[in-house]
Amino acid sequence: MISWRLFRIFCCLLVFFLSSFAASPRFQSEPYLRHVKYLASDDLKGRGNGTPELERAAEYIAQQYHAAGLQPAGDNGTFFQSFQLTTGSRLGPNNRLTLFAGHESFEAALQRDFVPIVIGERTTVKGEVVFAGYGITAEEHNYDDYKNLDVTDKIVLALAHEPRENEAGSPFNGQEPTLHGHDNTKALNAKFRGALALLIVQDPANHSSESVDLPDPSGSQGNDLGICVLRISSSLARRLLEADKKDLLDLQKSIDRNLAPQSFSLSEAAVSLEVDVVRVRSEVRNVVGLLPGQDPALADETVVLGAHYDHLGLGGHDSMVPKLVGQIHNGADDNASGTAGVLELAAALSRDNSARRRSYLFIAFAGEELGLHGSAHWTNHPTRTLKKVVAMLNMDMIGRSRGNQISLGGIGTSPMFPELVRNSAAQSGLEVRTSQSGYGSSDHTSFYVKDVPVLFFFSGLHSDYHRPTDDWEKINVPGAIRILEMVYQIATRLNIAQSRPQFTKVDEPVTTGSTRGGGTGYGAYFGSIPDMTDEVKGVRFVDIRPNSPAAKAGLKANDTLVRFAGMEIKNLQDFTYMLRTHKPGELVEVTVVRDGKPLTVEVRLEVRR
Repeated sequence: MISWRLFRIFCCLLVFFLSSFAASPRFQSEPYLRHVKYLASDDLKGRGNGTPELERAAEYIAQQYHAAGLQPAGDNGTFFQSFQLTTGSRLGPNNRLTLFAGHESFEAALQRDFVPIVIGERTTVKGEVVFAGYGITAEEHNYDDYKNLDVTDKIVLALAHEPRENEAGSPFNGQEPTLHGHDNTKALNAKFRGALALLIVQDPANHSSESVDLPDPSGSQGNDLGICVLRISSSLARRLLEADKKDLLDLQKSIDRNLAPQSFSLSEAAVSLEVDVVRVRSEVRNVVGLLPGQDPALADETVVLGAHYDHLGLGGHDSMVPKLVGQIHNGADDNASGTAGVLELAAALSRDNSARRRSYLFIAFAGEELGLHGSAHWTNHPTRTLKKVVAMLNMDMIGRSRGNQISLGGIGTSPMFPELVRNSAAQSGLEVRTSQSGYGSSDHTSFYVKDVPVLFFFSGLHSDYHRPTDDWEKINVPGAIRILEMVYQIATRLNIAQSRPQFTKVDEPVTTGSTRGGGTGYGAYFGSIPDMTDEVKGVRFVDIRPNSPAAKAGLKANDTLVRFAGMEIKNLQDFTYMLRTHKPGELVEVTVVRDGKPLTVEVRLEVRR
């Protein structure tokens, strides 16, 4: 027989082990970081949309769903929901450039002397050449390369980058490029002034390369700017200028020294060009897994937990350091951190033996970095009844929290949320900074515009955002674990609640203040939410913010903007450029197409919020 002394020891040990098991944390650092390391590894090359590496990431996520016991909830009994999007471009067979200087002509060589950098319809243009400095108009710096310069039906030659690059005292922010220095901004500035094409040459004072300084065009985002844009070599630019006895380096130095235009029409030069750049369409996949509810009356209702798993690949259009295009942008925080969170939440909620009344749906979205494509596709083609989605919890960049702080958007999208968030934050040991709006530049927006309550978990921007330095070593794992605990508390409370959260459209307050500045580099405030996935002529509005200038003018969701302040709007790039060139307080005439008919209204722009 076992002695009483041994029995007491056994009971004490049993209590110890049981209490230790009960006290063990729900989320642990090692499995969470393992997911981040894999997704943000060099082997996955930044998980760019349309790449084999993004497909490998999708397969990994599906494997983790399966291991957690989730059911496939994608297409045809799989974990995957496929869709098409534009992921880049390729050169067609008909790209030509001929330079006419004096009485001579010169046939330029593709990829040695020039490379087209934006897509569009196959186009042939010919015209005289105008040198327009850096091709910049910056009213805030009293700087305009187009001052007293007519470029209508002409071809503009402009320097890359900005004046006084690398100078700390530069009004253009020196070492950090501003929007004025982007090729797209220069192209739109030339287009809206009537130019036929834009030739961009590397500025020789800071970049002495003779070659065309351009990454592989397949790495572009497939933008159609409505104007031919080419990068050309320094030697080709010199050929253009020599006939007028001008030197490119001297012109740049003069502009930088005086911050004054040196623009002029070339009297002895003309260019004929043909541009043929074709969109590349790729199939990408959302990864969708289901944990079914157990209450027959509520199992068809769904709590969605989501994060995007794509990133920038090797950089390109959205990299914060365009000169490092070609380097792997690993995207550890953006958004391997959120994707790893979805995987750990799937495992934890699957292990939870308590009553699960409603279903959980876990979605890893593709296409977010190109415009919320994956979430928009799911909400337009839901694999669960959209009207039965009770809430969407979105995790985007949860890996770099400072201390115990977390930003939480969407708290105003349901009257249930403030108390729910307050209690869950206290239980998770987090200090929460909240915002009311359900809009934002992440996937929860696609649900909010469909009248679904949303919460957006975000640990904040940092200096590695959209740079090759966003690596796994910088992830604050304990902070991310605390955020996951908070998401878990909110998700389980939503799951077992007697009634689903009521949806509320946030009535955003009017911003007061000076009408002399726009508040950000994106110009005045209009208040529309564009459908970034809709390839139509113009800009289709998926929603209009309440109490915004657009709402006050009577604009509605599903309107398509086609004219703004007298200018034709062909795409979102046109629209954002026009907003940057107009000030708060201005009254602008806007034309939209509604139900197939044009409608013109006046919109009073406001300070951006």
